[in-house]
Amino acid sequence: SVYLPDYRVGKDFTLNLYGTTHLILFSTAAKSDGSIDFSRMSAPLLAAGKEASEHNGCKVLFCVGGWGRSKEFASAVETPEKRNRFIEEAIDFCELHSLNGIDLDWEFPDEGVEMTNYQLLIRDLSLAMRSSDRILTVALGPTRLLPIETYPDIDLVHLMSYQPWNPEDYEGWMTRSVKLALDGGIPPKKISVGTPFFSKELGGDRRAVSYRKIANDAKGAIPVSEHEFTPVGAEAIDPRIRQINQHGLAGAMVWDYGHDTMDAEKSMLRELSEKLVGVHAP
Repeated sequence: SVYLPDYRVGKDFTLNLYGTTHLILFSTAAKSDGSIDFSRMSAPLLAAGKEASEHNGCKVLFCVGGWGRSKEFASAVETPEKRNRFIEEAIDFCELHSLNGIDLDWEFPDEGVEMTNYQLLIRDLSLAMRSSDRILTVALGPTRLLPIETYPDIDLVHLMSYQPWNPEDYEGWMTRSVKLALDGGIPPKKISVGTPFFSKELGGDRRAVSYRKIANDAKGAIPVSEHEFTPVGAEAIDPRIRQINQHGLAGAMVWDYGHDTMDAEKSMLRELSEKLVGVHAP
C-alpha cells in the first residue's frame, strides 16, 4: 500500500508505482456533524487514482484522517446518526469516483467512549463496504491498537511502524512493533508494515530528510548533526522484508510516495516491490 498525499500532486507529477497493489489518496477529514470534508480530494489527485486503477491495476482508496486531520473524529462518530451520515457519504464518494474502499486513520481515539464509538463505526462501515464489494483498511500505531474483536471487520491494517524520536536499536524496535501487532490479535495476513521513505534525526532538532533528496545527492541532504539519523533505502526495507517473511505478513505500507526518487535505478518503491514479489495483500 502506498499513501499519496494531496500536496504531492503538482506540476510535472508522474506515477511510477511498480508493484503497488493499493494506492491510498490522502486525505479527507471527518467533520463534527458526521459529514466528510472532501476539499483536499483535488481533481489531479483523483486523476492519479484513476490512472493507478486503469493502468496499474491498483485498488484505490481514500483516507479519512491522519496526523493533524483527526481533530473532529470523536465528535463525528459519537451518535448513530452521525456514524450513518459518515458511512453514507463515504459510500457515495466511492461510487462517484469508482474507488475500491476507505482507509481510516484516526490519530488517536481515547481508550474509553471514543474507542467504543470507533469500533461501532468500523463495524457498520465494514458491512457497507463489503456489501458493495469494497474494502476497509485502518492505519494503527503499534502501541495504539484496536480491541481484538474489531479485526474481523478490517481487511488490512497499515501498521505505522516508523522509528520513534529516540535512538533505539532500529531492527530491534522494528521487530517489537510487529510483535506488538501480532500479540494484539491482528491476523498476520492483515498486517502491512509501515516503511518510511524518509530519515529521522534521533535528537537535537529532530529533523526529517526525504529519501528523494538523499538519492538525488542534493546538497546537504543529510544535515551535519551530532545525532544519528534513521536508516533509509535498503537499510529500512530489509528489516521489514525479514519480518514479512518470518511471520507471513500481508506486505508493506509506504509513507509516502512523494519521498521517493523518480530515478528508477535508485527508487525505494521499485526495490521494495521487487523484494515483495509473491506477497499479496487482500
